[in-house]
Amino acid sequence: MLKKLALSLSLFGLTSIASGGEFDCSTVTDVPYEECEALVTIYNSTGGDNWRQKNGWLETNNVCHWYRVECSDGHVSELSLSWNQLTGSIPTELGNLTNLERLYLSGNQLTGSIPTELGNLSELDRLDLGGNQLTGSIPTELGNLSNLERLYLGGNQLTGSIPTELGNLSNLEWLYLAENQLTGSIPTELGNLSRLRDIILNKNQLTGSIPTELGNLSNLSLLYLYNNQLTGSIPSELGNLSELWYLNLGFNQLTGLIPTELGNLSELRDLDLGGNQLTGSIPTELGNLGMLWYLSLNKNQLTGSIPTELGNLGELLYLNLSENQLTGSIPTELGNLGGLSYLNLSENQLSGSIPTELGNLDWLGYLILNKNQLSGSIPTELGNLIYLETLFLDSNELGES
Repeated sequence: MLKKLALSLSLFGLTSIASGGEFDCSTVTDVPYEECEALVTIYNSTGGDNWRQKNGWLETNNVCHWYRVECSDGHVSELSLSWNQLTGSIPTELGNLTNLERLYLSGNQLTGSIPTELGNLSELDRLDLGGNQLTGSIPTELGNLSNLERLYLGGNQLTGSIPTELGNLSNLEWLYLAENQLTGSIPTELGNLSRLRDIILNKNQLTGSIPTELGNLSNLSLLYLYNNQLTGSIPSELGNLSELWYLNLGFNQLTGLIPTELGNLSELRDLDLGGNQLTGSIPTELGNLGMLWYLSLNKNQLTGSIPTELGNLGELLYLNLSENQLTGSIPTELGNLGGLSYLNLSENQLSGSIPTELGNLDWLGYLILNKNQLSGSIPTELGNLIYLETLFLDSNELGES
């Protein structure tokens, strides 16, 4: 009776059930047998019965209609099972989906290592395994994926170094390896990837210096290296990145001067160099960054005065220069920053009076000037700051002439 039912339903393309109740890929005609077997394996090895969505899986013999399976020219071209409660490990059989162009498995509870067999997927242009619990190293074989445009492995527990072989991915535009436990240095070979737009390596344990070769990446718009253990100076070559919008090198162990060449980054919106050991003065050239929204240089060892040129940053919303060794007075030109909502100059050695011009900062919500050597009276103009939520002026010499 069961065999008759299976035969009847298979005539309508609805199902194929072999003896024992296991799915029989020999009845599937829309993709090759090996590709069907790979899909069955991922279902069985990642707790398919408990997936959030599994419509059609192992129920119909039309594989291309299974939930989030897409086909092209008789082959599986996309498998998208992100945020679908997958558990267990990624099966090596996925390497048999040789026509696969996109693989999305992010936001699950996958464990184990990344199969080296994924390096066989020569047509792959998107690989997203982020937000799982994957361990082990990044396979060097991923460097074989010559068509890869986006590689997302962030938010796992990956260890070891970043493979130099990733420098072979000539079509790569997006590299996201953040929030792992990666060690070693940033490969200089990444500087060969001329199409790269985003490099996101933050929150790892990377050491060594920032490669000067990254200055070759003329299309780069985002460079996040913060919260690592990087040492050495900031390469002046980063000033060549004319398309850069976001540069965050914060909370490393960087030393030396802030390169004046960073003032060439005319498209820059976000510059965060806080939490390092940078010395010397704040370059006046930073006043050329007319598109800048966010500037944080806090928790360094910067000396000298605050450049008056920072008053030219008409788009600035956030300015944090706290916990340095800055001296001199607060520039009255900061009162020109009409959109500023956060100003923190605390824990420096600033002297002189609080400029009355700060009362012009109509959108200011946070004014933090404590732990300096400011003197004189508190300007009544600060009463104009109707959006002010936080005002810290303590540990100064205010009220004294």
